[in-house]
Amino acid sequence: MTKSIRTGQDARQRLLDGALLLAKTVGVTYGPAGRFAMLDRMAGLLTTKDGMTVAREMFLDSPEANMGCQVLKEACLTVNNKVGDGTTTTALLAAELLREGHKMVVAGNNPMSLLRGIRDAAEDVCSHLEERAIPVKDKQELQQVALTASNGDAQIAELLAEAAMAVGKDGTIIIEDGVGVESELILKDGMELEISPVSLAFFTGPTLDRVIEGALVAVIKGTLSSLADVQDLMETASQWPHNELIVFADMIVGEARAAMVLNNSKGVVKSCGFAAPGVGTHRADYLQDICALAKGAAFVDPAAGYNHRKWNPEWFGSVRKATITRDKIVLEAYPEAEDRIQTRVHELRGQEETLSSGYDQDRLRERMAKLSGGLALLKIGGVMEAARKERRARVEDALGAVRSALRGGVLPGGGVAYLWGSAFLGKMDLEDPDRTYRAGWKLLGKALQVPLGKLVDNAGGVGSWVVGEVLGAHKENLWMGWDFKTGGLRDMQMDPVVLDPAPVVVEVIRAAVSVATVLLTVETSVCLAGVCGE
Repeated sequence: MTKSIRTGQDARQRLLDGALLLAKTVGVTYGPAGRFAMLDRMAGLLTTKDGMTVAREMFLDSPEANMGCQVLKEACLTVNNKVGDGTTTTALLAAELLREGHKMVVAGNNPMSLLRGIRDAAEDVCSHLEERAIPVKDKQELQQVALTASNGDAQIAELLAEAAMAVGKDGTIIIEDGVGVESELILKDGMELEISPVSLAFFTGPTLDRVIEGALVAVIKGTLSSLADVQDLMETASQWPHNELIVFADMIVGEARAAMVLNNSKGVVKSCGFAAPGVGTHRADYLQDICALAKGAAFVDPAAGYNHRKWNPEWFGSVRKATITRDKIVLEAYPEAEDRIQTRVHELRGQEETLSSGYDQDRLRERMAKLSGGLALLKIGGVMEAARKERRARVEDALGAVRSALRGGVLPGGGVAYLWGSAFLGKMDLEDPDRTYRAGWKLLGKALQVPLGKLVDNAGGVGSWVVGEVLGAHKENLWMGWDFKTGGLRDMQMDPVVLDPAPVVVEVIRAAVSVATVLLTVETSVCLAGVCGE
């Protein structure tokens, strides 16, 4: 199959056109005065103010322009996956670097020297902003971070701040579609596993629920199917007459299940059996989580030399309280289990860094939250399905911003943090003799003024004039920014404080520079002949 090849400025310009079109499209949604975009999708029409949702729908007719569009989209997705917010700012900052950088390349400047200057400037300014970040102090600051990221949704900001303070840094906030108009927050304590007992016959009372205080816990890797698999286990448990037994295994079936049910109904050994959550190898992961929470429990794995048919009493663990219903069990740990729990959480956090799938990362965070006893469920309401989806997209952005703020601190919002970076680069005294290298530093410094300018432009003002006013005000107070309600200067530390998560600001800069590095150094493009454009 033949290919069409374009080189030099022609190739770069077509790639640039695609990237700039994406930035222009998502840019209209930027800030508190941003407009909505209407998307015609296979699933139906959607009106949204979420930049990431808009970017995901961007596919262009021209394959060459589409390549540029997809490179920028990938950078936006990367930022969104890492810190949960900053999509639109990434597109705007990258577009400015591409637009002005392309002019310099066309004028004869060496693109490699230019990009070396941009990259070095980016690393210095990111380090500077990370050092200036302020740790989050209270719920009010988290609420303001969420308010900015959710485009001014006060109810969502309050619920997210409450959830984040309740579950802490290691907790998890899960977002789901609600069934009504209003959104609601549900906080859960303990390790909640959405699994049913292997038989409803374990419920001997009039209702399908049990509460067990000080339960013995046995955790077994493998399937329990015969009487011999559970006989010694139950005989050993009978030596603790005041403790009921909870057994977790891959599966509990056949004679093993029947023997446990019979002993429970007769009161010989009161017990309840559960098959581990998940499928395949994920079951072992959950079983090890339960071991960490159940004080003293051993992970009885035949591959590690354990024989569950000859049960050792030292393999038992215990939990302070177990609440069992027909579709879930909630385990509450003793305080003495805290060290093992934190060790397990630390192990899981290390695994999180190796996962590339967003789904797998979410499930791992959920497991960490269950172990830490911090889990919040936020159900998003809406009048119509389209409204619910649009609101949920904004909530997901706000949640990412809140998590980033908890992890890396905050900086002034409203584009002011980027101005800090611009001013920092403007004060640097560069000794490098390469003029183009120095131009790269200046280019990034100028580009960092774009976020505030675009916020003002979308609000109907003159962005370049406001940027100059704010930079002048920084001589007296570095926290001075622009109030879009009054149309004048304001201190971003004054109530209500306006904040951006520091990790979001840093990742935005790095991602935008990465796009410029790719597209400004392209010298040739190759695509299918006959579909490359006019």
